[in-house]
Amino acid sequence: MDRARLRQIVIKMHRCRYTNSMRYKYIFLVIVIIIYTGRAVADETEWVDPQNNTLRLAESFTREGYLIEATDFYDDGTLSNCNPCAFISVYDGSHNLITQNITRINDWIVVDGRLNLTIVDLQAVAGNISSNHGLNITVDEWVKIETRVAGRPAPRVVIFPYEKQVWEENENRNVINRVFIAGDEIPMNFSIINEGKAVLENVTLKINSSLPLFPGEKLNFEPPDINNGTEYKTITVRFIAPSVEQSTFFTISAEVDGNDVFGRAYTASDSTDIEVVPAVDNSIELKKYVSEKVYMGDAATVTLSIKNNGSQTIDNVSLTDALPEGLEPLNTNLSWNFTLGPYEQKSISYQVKPQEPGTYIFPAASSLVEYPGGYAYNVKPASLIVNGPYVVLIKSADPDTPIKGEKLNITVTAINTGDYTAIVKLRDSSQAAYSMASEIPDDSALRTMVLHPGDSASVSYELNVTSSGSFVIPPARATVFDQFQYEDERYTQKVTSNSLEINVSEPYEPVNPPVNAITPVETAMTPIETATPEDTETPAATATPVPAKESPGFEGYAFILFMVLWVIRKSHRG
Repeated sequence: MDRARLRQIVIKMHRCRYTNSMRYKYIFLVIVIIIYTGRAVADETEWVDPQNNTLRLAESFTREGYLIEATDFYDDGTLSNCNPCAFISVYDGSHNLITQNITRINDWIVVDGRLNLTIVDLQAVAGNISSNHGLNITVDEWVKIETRVAGRPAPRVVIFPYEKQVWEENENRNVINRVFIAGDEIPMNFSIINEGKAVLENVTLKINSSLPLFPGEKLNFEPPDINNGTEYKTITVRFIAPSVEQSTFFTISAEVDGNDVFGRAYTASDSTDIEVVPAVDNSIELKKYVSEKVYMGDAATVTLSIKNNGSQTIDNVSLTDALPEGLEPLNTNLSWNFTLGPYEQKSISYQVKPQEPGTYIFPAASSLVEYPGGYAYNVKPASLIVNGPYVVLIKSADPDTPIKGEKLNITVTAINTGDYTAIVKLRDSSQAAYSMASEIPDDSALRTMVLHPGDSASVSYELNVTSSGSFVIPPARATVFDQFQYEDERYTQKVTSNSLEINVSEPYEPVNPPVNAITPVETAMTPIETATPEDTETPAATATPVPAKESPGFEGYAFILFMVLWVIRKSHRG
């Protein structure tokens, strides 16, 4: 029931004829409506991370910076509808009283909108147990409290440049570049993290920049829901450095939006600056050439042509090159230093070896010449196409945790990810602690298979598990040829699968308990002990919503409507 509806009811009551006695009935109804309405429009909160604590008299615990204390217990019926009850006090970090409440089982308290306390169970024994009854029993009074914190998502977006691998001094190292030359490709990474305590739903990522986009890229994304405390996979967007007359900074910004399970909106943003410098003069001209196509096993040639277009000698010329991932240089470190005489042209060639088939792109500005007073880079990109077969081996076991005496099924799968037919000669062997099934001789599995591009094939066999413990099954191995019947093969690949670690347990042997003689039941009276939470098994707590009585149901509103109509009818009759 909203505020407008409540106002209409109050105005209608003022227009009716009523006596002084009826006035109090109206006041009572208005109070009931306000209470129900207040609960109905109360701010909804998703309470998460439940924790249970049991307190006895004057005991306390802390949660979210609050101290919760069991101040007193009531069990003698002196308080109405309170048998039993617990008097709960909540203090802040400086021990200032925040709230005190007399609570029953299933009652709940919300502290500053941050902490929810729910009385799960409590015990308080009524009456006065004294020595004139011949009993001397300590009464155990306790209250079990479940606390949950307010769960809200907290999105965060982070922008960071793409790391590029550069081959220097016989090793690869990662370089983060924030300065680009006009015409460069600018890859940027965007990471979305939910640092809150509740799921972030309906997530959107909006990226904004005056930099031109690389063809095929986009600025708006709709990732799936992000659970609390998790990070969505990094999104990479490529821009192009525009032509500038002087060094210019460009801002790249990102905003992430989402909402919680109740529809409340949450947002976060980040930004970073990228510097673009103008293209250099034409004192030195740099061009890059790459072999157009090679076959697996062959080496491709990269040629760098450097020309001094001026009439002056240029000393301390430094040339560096970078390769796409999957290519390895042969006998070079991709870094050179030299001098260029007037109008001199110099060529440097080196070879690279592809690791697998595919198309490799050498982007613009992947080669750079630096010299006193300027620099130059290759303006046009180049590409290399690599053909041939390429096989990947995967080894698996079922079950992965066998019992001694069982048979272990081993499967080796070969996949041809290349674009040419592969002839695979597969060999596998068992670990010394195992023996192969009798139908496979010599404790080895050998098979030859033909795999067309994109095809896969598997070999399976069984091992007899003869002992318990942890064992490592060695990897499978294969030799890959590219021509049928191995004639005039151009390429041979040696491939190894993963190894397997197997944990074998002993069979379960049930132990029969000894048969004990039946002991007569003692008839002496023994005081009955009341169960405490430690004596009973507590079910696992789960993150559940606030108890349903937080807002009225249909029956509550129907009762209010009936009472309003009855009072109005009585007033008209009067």
